[in-house]
Amino acid sequence: MIRLLVIAVSALMATTAATSASAGEITIKVRGRPTAEVHAEIIQAAKQLCQEDLAGNPAASDLAPYCVREITRDAVARTNSPELAAFNKAQARSVYAMRVALR
Repeated sequence: MIRLLVIAVSALMATTAATSASAGEITIKVRGRPTAEVHAEIIQAAKQLCQEDLAGNPAASDLAPYCVREITRDAVARTNSPELAAFNKAQARSVYAMRVALR
């Protein structure tokens, strides 16, 4: 696994591109850390970047979950870590199952 992961976001989606021209970047240390811990930190960073990028957007609450999901997917893909990819996929399935069960 790589030593550092830089999560960057510029234009999140076509709907938010018009409201934000800024780009954010957060560096996460991944070497020697447990997969679950790295994944949690990636999600936290994604939430922070999305919050910054969607600030002032009237649809921010609707777009935020998609923004976090896409940034997380991109960051996990950049690590080239099969363990982290599998963990992310398992987490996504459990969250989806929970949302379906709550409806």
